[in-house]
Amino acid sequence: MPDAEKLKKYLVSRTPELQWAADKLQKLMCGEVIIPPMSAAALKLGQISRNENVTMEEISKVISTDPGLTTDCIRVASSSGFAARRITSIDQALMLIGMKQIQRIAFACGVMKKFTHLKSQVDWGKFWLHSVLVARLTERVAEAFRPSSGSEYLAGLLHDSGKLLLEHYFPEYFDSIVIRATERACGHVAVEPEFIGITHAQIGAAICECLQVHQEVLRAVWFHHDPFNQGLTSQPDNSKFLAACVSVADALANYLHTNISGARIVDTPFEELPEWQFLAQYQMCGGLELDLESEIARAQEDLSAFGI
Repeated sequence: MPDAEKLKKYLVSRTPELQWAADKLQKLMCGEVIIPPMSAAALKLGQISRNENVTMEEISKVISTDPGLTTDCIRVASSSGFAARRITSIDQALMLIGMKQIQRIAFACGVMKKFTHLKSQVDWGKFWLHSVLVARLTERVAEAFRPSSGSEYLAGLLHDSGKLLLEHYFPEYFDSIVIRATERACGHVAVEPEFIGITHAQIGAAICECLQVHQEVLRAVWFHHDPFNQGLTSQPDNSKFLAACVSVADALANYLHTNISGARIVDTPFEELPEWQFLAQYQMCGGLELDLESEIARAQEDLSAFGI
């Protein structure tokens, strides 16, 4: 069961009279298993993936400890979007499609299954397409500066997860948020505090706490709309860098309106995005050439393969 005090840290209302919404979510998340923690294997995979010298044997050993995750990884790896042939083991999957793809599959299946019980009227197919696209783009942006560790994909995948709980438990407010955000073309995060006092980014951080993901991923989700927050400056890890990568990836996805209604319309040239200018202070170890249409097509193929 999640720790109430830890959740309270994320669910602080910006408007005192609306604190009831944050309190309701905290009570729900502590009283029910709304978001079950990631499996031990998925968490371990996230840890060892941070080691650039991790081997295929180590990846295989960790995934194999979870029969359900193993089955999902083999099923997806066998699909037309990946190996397009029958695969019978994790070792074979690793050999055919590689460690990075297996990590993506494991994280996607491990995360998406946690939310299948949250039924709604919103086009969540489009929501997950946006999430997978941002996950892929976060990884691409980060790799322009340093080798990826798996945290990038997971942070991108979870960055908007707070919207799932927001829509499920506050449907009328969510509809109002979508309408107001669409009218202003400003994105949900800009109007959410007006209706419920907190943002989907705050709820997303609480979800990450429930999932027990690494604090670096949690903070990137928490501050993906505010990567320059002073709370990140004092962190000893790459939280600020990762939050900026997610923010850039989110903007790139929104250039082509790949999101649910009410998402922020981005018309600022890519080079002028404050988050990109922040990342520019780091030395590039590789270029960043993106074909966004191709990235969307690949994200659609991934989503179809995941079959969640």
